[in-house]
Amino acid sequence: EQKNWPAFASLFYEPAISVRADGCVMNIPTHSEGVRLYAGVSESWQAEGYARFDIQDFQVFRMGGVSRLVSFLWLMLRENVSLIRCWHQSYQLIRTAQGWRVLASTFHKN
Repeated sequence: EQKNWPAFASLFYEPAISVRADGCVMNIPTHSEGVRLYAGVSESWQAEGYARFDIQDFQVFRMGGVSRLVSFLWLMLRENVSLIRCWHQSYQLIRTAQGWRVLASTFHKN
């Protein structure tokens, strides 16, 4: 909800990839590209009435010593907390010298 896209983009490894619900793969090569991407996505969400997100069904799977798979359901909500849409997404995290970073995200069709 803070819409701090530089901070959000810093959670991702560079380069990162995103597998979209339609199966296309998006490359996010740099921090600045990530900031532009998330700011643009946020604008389209706001046009739909987005005010905040909630999550459900949060799961973490250990995948060895330096990797985790995190999966949950995103709930996009309006100001009155009514649901705009929801989707399931998974993130592959790797531990780097800077901490845990997202290497890849996958959107799952409902």
